[in-house]
Amino acid sequence: MKRFTDNELRRLRNEIPLRWVIEILLQLPTKEVEGVYRFLCPVCNEFQTGLNPHTNLARCFLCKKNFNPIELLMAGRGLSFVQSVNLLLQKEPSSNEAPQHQRDESEAGFSKLAEILHQQ
Repeated sequence: MKRFTDNELRRLRNEIPLRWVIEILLQLPTKEVEGVYRFLCPVCNEFQTGLNPHTNLARCFLCKKNFNPIELLMAGRGLSFVQSVNLLLQKEPSSNEAPQHQRDESEAGFSKLAEILHQQ
């Protein structure tokens, strides 16, 4: 079995936009609620999610699961860690393939979602 380098794993976790994984690789249902991007959590099947494009991490506030691109593929497709890494290495997007709004979102949207969900 191939061993992945720390740099490969760091690049996959930090540079492959989560929104690209959500929309292109997993084709999860998405919606925007009160200006906040949400996707259907592959673990609990609810829209109580938030995406922070600055950290390239997502969170489901209902089941309390955190996701990076590798973990999201594992949960969304039922793949192992190695399978998820190999898939990302094969399919990683070119810079113009990542959704434009991935780069346009701000941490304010993620914070706003967390505040809304914690008030419920």
